Amino acid sequence: MIAFDTDVFTEILAGKPAYIQRAQAIPREEQSVPVVVVEEILRGRLNAIRLAEAGKSRLTIEQAYGWLVQSLRDFQRMRLLPHSPVAEAQFQQWRSEKIRVPTHDLRIAAICVAESATLVSRNRRDFEAIPGLDVEFW
Repeated sequence: MIAFDTDVFTEILAGKPAYIQRAQAIPREEQSVPVVVVEEILRGRLNAIRLAEAGKSRLTIEQAYGWLVQSLRDFQRMRLLPHSPVAEAQFQQWRSEKIRVPTHDLRIAAICVAESATLVSRNRRDFEAIPGLDVEFW
């Protein structure tokens, strides 16, 4: 199974041809997204709405809500990987080992290890530091 990190999944959602092509080479049933990626993208969408409401964005409020709706539709088509007790135990183990990686990235990695998924990311600096994580860099 392949799990997309936020940086790669965002490029797919944005319709970047190079990322679309690579994702299309992976069977649909093998594609997934850790729930933490969903959280990160939704936070961004909600922030875009907040900024549009305040008049501090180049996006209109209609565009900002449109992005949110489209993201929700995109998530419905993906297999979502949960933050399970096994993932939390892995996360806590890495924390006790003092692995210095941002919390969300460490949670994404723990979910992937718990689900036996290969993470696809552009974030070489953080994910190379995590033992036992199967990761592919695009």
